[in-house]
Amino acid sequence: MSPFLARRRPELVEWMDREDCDPVRLRNTYRHFARVNRWISRWEAVYRRHIRPLLGPDRTTRLLDVGAGGGDIAWSLHHLAQRDGFHLEVTGIDPDPRALAFARSRVDGQKREGTRARRVTFRQARTGDLVREGARFHLVTCNHVLHHLSPKALPAFLEELEELATLRVICSDIERSRLGYLLFSVATAPFFRDSFIRPDGLLSIRKSFTKAELRDVLPPGWRVERQMPFRLLALRDMAAELGTGEGTGDGTEGRGDPR
Repeated sequence: MSPFLARRRPELVEWMDREDCDPVRLRNTYRHFARVNRWISRWEAVYRRHIRPLLGPDRTTRLLDVGAGGGDIAWSLHHLAQRDGFHLEVTGIDPDPRALAFARSRVDGQKREGTRARRVTFRQARTGDLVREGARFHLVTCNHVLHHLSPKALPAFLEELEELATLRVICSDIERSRLGYLLFSVATAPFFRDSFIRPDGLLSIRKSFTKAELRDVLPPGWRVERQMPFRLLALRDMAAELGTGEGTGDGTEGRGDPR
């Protein structure tokens, strides 16, 4: 790998995380996330492989989306489940009030249009807050959160995700690579000039893990899968550990009902 990308750089700060960043460009970044995550993060494929097998038509499944940002992934997962005839309640959390304001504006828009917004909610919180409340969810997801964490903060965060989930934790993030960096730089150059998508995306790649690095820092019971293009999934399965199986029961055996 190029010396430029030879090591992870978690200390870098993305533009959208700065308190004094341009609010117009920030809002445009949240708006563009829907397209970027659809093309690159490919949560529909993650849904088909890792979420849909745990859903059932005769029960409501609760999902927590950590670091929800503009809320596009929360809405996408709810829509995919609804399309397939499943009842999925999604709660998105984010500590940044600016992200929550954008996500909640989408909820308000859905309500004005008379669509079913009540199964997608957002709140300003961190995972530790929910652990202290005793909250439980069947599924916990996060997108582009792991690369924001320092080596010291990562173990506690993963432990909190495990505390919150009764079936599965799914963390999706970037796989750091020279080719990925070059392709993202070229592909996004003509677009997104009114947002932080390109500069922050390049910083995110520099902050991200390789597959071997991520595998080495995950606690026992976690596994890593590679997903194209240049993606990593960190997965923790409680269902298999508890012997519940996928798509059977109500998904809460051995852990208490999620509240």
